[in-house]
Amino acid sequence: MRARADYRTTLKPVWCAGCGNFGLLNALTKRVLPEIGIPNYQTLIISGIGCSSRIPAYIDTYGFNSIHGRALVIAQGAKLAKPELTVVAVGGDGDFFSIGAGHLPHAVRRNIDITCIMVNNFVYALTKGQISPTTPHLLRGEGPFLSLEQYPPVDPLLDMISYSLSTRASFIAQGITTDIPHLEWLIKEGIEHKGFSYISVFSHCVTFNPPELFSTIRANARYLQEGELVELPASSREKPWRHDLSDISRALQLAQISLLDEPLLGIFFRGKEVY
Repeated sequence: MRARADYRTTLKPVWCAGCGNFGLLNALTKRVLPEIGIPNYQTLIISGIGCSSRIPAYIDTYGFNSIHGRALVIAQGAKLAKPELTVVAVGGDGDFFSIGAGHLPHAVRRNIDITCIMVNNFVYALTKGQISPTTPHLLRGEGPFLSLEQYPPVDPLLDMISYSLSTRASFIAQGITTDIPHLEWLIKEGIEHKGFSYISVFSHCVTFNPPELFSTIRANARYLQEGELVELPASSREKPWRHDLSDISRALQLAQISLLDEPLLGIFFRGKEVY
């Protein structure tokens, strides 16, 4: 097992103080990579364009900061060319959900053994606060959960957990950057799963999002535990059921629970592996 500090480069992150990306970086460099014991020369981290996409520069592995929305395409090519590599694609909600959204279903159906970490901060942060495909959809005056710089979004948010389930990704999970031990566990599970793994990560943007958005998500979040009863929101008419990671129908029901009603953290679905 390598020393924990060995996975950090000497570059200092340029993120805003308090940015959720620090949580993801710490999870990867201080826990995930050291505990799995993957040599840095057998690890490749691909990113697109955005705040979270700077992360390959801060991790001492092979890395490539690619073009906007194309991280998954390049990650697939790298894994096919060098199957022995552990390949991780990292991007934000604008990168993966907007220009890059068309690549996800094809990565899913090929079930290539790569891990996709989507950092969702609900805003285009690098380009200074525009609404993104995941900005919560509220009418004017209905609540504070909007980018500070922009008008309310015209369209409802794009829910990529539901999308990933409907396209039948083989591993689907959701974490949050303020719970590093849980996030580290999810990423380890995703990397060790032999197949395409999709992990959504709630992250806070301290510059362009009002603090009430992330504090509400954090306060309302509930954890999924395999074999335990699912704690449903008060608005649900469903009777609680025991969480079964292999039941994609139930996972789809969980994914449709409103983000602002009760965000769910944990593994939604674990399916077919490749060997």
